[in-house]
Order: sequence, then C-alpha cells, then structure tokens
Amino acid sequence: MSKVGIKTATNMDDLNSVINECYNYLELSGCLRHITALTDKYMLVEDILVYHVIKRVQAPFESFKQGLKTLGVLEKIQMYPEAFCNILCHKPDSLSAKILKDLFTVHTLPNVPALGFWNSYLQNVEDGKSATTMEDILIFATGCNSIPPTGFKPAPSIECLHMDFPIGNKCNNCLALPITSTYKKFQENMDFAIRNTLRLEKEKRSHYNGH
Repeated sequence: MSKVGIKTATNMDDLNSVINECYNYLELSGCLRHITALTDKYMLVEDILVYHVIKRVQAPFESFKQGLKTLGVLEKIQMYPEAFCNILCHKPDSLSAKILKDLFTVHTLPNVPALGFWNSYLQNVEDGKSATTMEDILIFATGCNSIPPTGFKPAPSIECLHMDFPIGNKCNNCLALPITSTYKKFQENMDFAIRNTLRLEKEKRSHYNGH
C-alpha cells in the first residue's frame, strides 16, 4: 500500500484503482471512506497518517502508562515534568568537527589529499568560516539534522571521486568528496553543492506540501 500513490493520483480512475488495491488495509485501519472528488484524497491520506501516528500506538501507550502507575512513577512525572525531561527525552549533542570526523568511516586510500581538505573543511565550518553548518553537512549526506539516539544504519561513510562537486547519497548515508587541486576550490565546491542542494530540496518540499 502506498500513501504516495493516493496523494499523487491525478484523476478519479487512478485514485479509485489505488483504493481498490488497498481496500482491505483501509477497511481494517478504519480509513476507508466514500470518495466523491479527487480532492478527497487529501482527507484519506490524513486519515492514514492519524492511524499510523496516533491510533495504532494508542493501546501500547496506555499499557506503558499503566506500568508507570504501578510504582507511582507516572504521578511523579506529571508533577515534575522538567525533572524527568533529561531522563526520558533524547537531546541531540551539538555537532562538532570531531564528531563528524569520527562519524564517517573512510572508504578510500588514506593518502588522498581530499581527506586532508575534508578535515580542514570541517574545522572551518566549526569556526564559522564557511557558508555551511555542521547540520547542513549531515543533512546533505544522511537526510538527518542530528545523530539519531540509536545511530545510523548503515553507518555514514566517505569516499573520494574524480568529480567537481560532492554527492550525498541519503539511501546509504554516503558522502562522496570531490578531488580538487587546491583546498580553496574544495571549499567553494562543497559550499556551493551543499547549500544549493538543500535549498532546492526545501523548495521542492514547500511546493509539494502546498499542493
């Protein structure tokens, strides 16, 4: 079943076809509704999201709450929420040059000059001497603006390729670095590619959500 297929349907025939394919799922999840216009697809997508994000986890969540009540923990959490926030809520660590350097596994020869440029680039970003931020680099390579509590799978990696600009492969968390003759060119190409890629992705999301 594909929610994307429902949202991107451009006519009633396509929409009804997708709904028929997913009929059993929609009926079991309580999302089946009578569709009379193409715009009804947005309500259907919202129903599916509510089911997955809220309704499907309601029973396990209530069970979890009952368990906390057993020893009076839930009452204490409700009385002192700020005190329990640091214990129960994950707060991402601030990204630094060292953290990003250690995060990425190098899948290339260690004597490639681009690796030295990469280390210098991270330090310049941390020092505010770049048009990008640590978060920009992580998003470009993995799609995440912080390191998940359980880490990445697969682990982020770096490779160096004979090309002018870097490439971020979010499917396998791989960052391909360009091989340039000077550090200045390396930084210019990194800044240009990362900033423009993130800008285009943001514009694309805004356009998609607006429709």
